[in-house]
Amino acid sequence: MKITYQPRTMRGFTILELMITLIIAAILLSIAVPSFNNLIQRNQITTYANELGTTINLARSEAIKRGEDITIISNNGLDWTQGWRLQVDSTAELLRTAPALNGSNTFTSNSNSAITFNSRGSTNLGAEEFWSLCNVNVAAGRRIRLAVTGRISVREITPCP
Repeated sequence: MKITYQPRTMRGFTILELMITLIIAAILLSIAVPSFNNLIQRNQITTYANELGTTINLARSEAIKRGEDITIISNNGLDWTQGWRLQVDSTAELLRTAPALNGSNTFTSNSNSAITFNSRGSTNLGAEEFWSLCNVNVAAGRRIRLAVTGRISVREITPCP
C-alpha cells in the first residue's frame, strides 16, 4: 500500500482581504469616535453634578451630626468651575475638596459663592440656589437646585444656558 502525501490547503487571509477589513474598520471608527467623545463629555457633566450633590448632602448631614455650621465655599466666586471646599466654620477643618473642572465645562451659580448649613440641616439662603453645569460641545447640561430646607434635585436642561 502506497501512502501519498497531499499538501493541505492554506488557511488564512489574503493581503487583499486584510486590507479591505482594515479599511472598513477605519471607516466605522471614524463614525464612532465623535459620538464617543460626546458620550464622555455628557458623563463628565453628570459626574460633576453628582459630586456637588454629594458634597451638599455631606455638608447637611455633618452639620446635623456635629451640631455646628458647615460651609461649602467656591474657590472662585460665583464660578464653581475652579472647584469648591467643604469646611467646618468654627475650626476651619477641611472635610472635602473638589478639583477644578477640565476642558470646556462651565459651572455657575445664580447667586452665592458660599452656602452654610446649620445644626438643623437648613441653609443660610433666603431663596433657592441653582447651579448650571454645561459643556460648549454638548447641547444638554445639568441644573442642580438647592432648596432653603437643604434638599437638592438634579435635572437635565436643554438647551444649556
